Amino acid sequence: MHALFNYIAPSSAVQDAYQGLLASGQTLRRRDQASALGLTEAALIDAQLGCLRLRLQDNFPPLIEQLYRLGYIMTLTRNEAAVHERKGHYPFAHIRRPVGLVIAEDRKIDLRLLFNHWQQGFAVAETLPSGIRYSLQFFDHKGVAIQKIFLQPNSNFDAFFELIQNFRADDQSTPLQFDPWTVPSEPTSSDCHVDRQALTRDWAALTDVHQFFGLLKGYGVTRQQAFRLVGAPWAQAFAPERLQALLQQAADQMLPLMCFVGNSGNIQIHSGAIRTIKTLGPWLNILDPEFNLHLDMTRIQSAWLVRKPSRDGIVTSLELYTDQGDTAAQFFGVRQEGNPENPRWRTLAESVLQPDRACA
Repeated sequence: MHALFNYIAPSSAVQDAYQGLLASGQTLRRRDQASALGLTEAALIDAQLGCLRLRLQDNFPPLIEQLYRLGYIMTLTRNEAAVHERKGHYPFAHIRRPVGLVIAEDRKIDLRLLFNHWQQGFAVAETLPSGIRYSLQFFDHKGVAIQKIFLQPNSNFDAFFELIQNFRADDQSTPLQFDPWTVPSEPTSSDCHVDRQALTRDWAALTDVHQFFGLLKGYGVTRQQAFRLVGAPWAQAFAPERLQALLQQAADQMLPLMCFVGNSGNIQIHSGAIRTIKTLGPWLNILDPEFNLHLDMTRIQSAWLVRKPSRDGIVTSLELYTDQGDTAAQFFGVRQEGNPENPRWRTLAESVLQPDRACA
């Protein structure tokens, strides 16, 4: 273990509870361990339960701009229902608050960092059967993970240790404060107070998919509320279980697609073909050498096929939503700005609306 990581013992009560959880024989991810102990995941790491940690300075952009030095890494972004893991070389990035665009030339690492939601970062060392795993982990004000960056065997470890030495926080011991309560969302209009015809007209007049957020904000509606109000042909619900067959067909056809998974502080994007689709328990998975996606289908309550007009023609997406109404994942066809959508993607995406042949 590197000398930068110094153990600070947690309280005996927390330590006893953690040891009791381990003794129960349950195999839990750290996020689930924290929940079982009534802690946030950030608090679990800060207490050094099952790991060692080094607190980092909260001026995040300068650190992000240095991550290209790490070389080949794995970046993980997750929310309540989806986990997105992508391997590649972290690119050189110029960050300007409040949003950072981190895009590698080969698009293997493609991120949208929303720094207004970043509060705490750690360098983490965990002892695994395969050896010590080092990572950088960033959390929001609720102690929920925004992004985790895991070193790989061929990463630049010397650069990692130099970076965390340069960006270590002065205070490594004062208790951290996290507010686990959900921040109230902006009030939305009730359906009866929304001019459905005007919303539909303005939707049809979009010229860029990035205008969609402004459309929702202007009418004071959520994404799914807008889908319901506008309806076909712009938004149509489909059964979430149809997604597995669609992903398998995309893999069989080697059809490149884009997969977005985000949370309060980060959106992570995969662009390219996919290969291996597997279901393990409640999880629908893409298990490829450099891209993994894990979808907890028990948390997916609704799914929508969405069409948005643009200067380049219709842009079609498949969007999954959790039981809390949050976006779990989105799928698009790979497309270059200024070019129309791949018709093969559109045909495949629209197949989720077709009735099952067994029921026809």
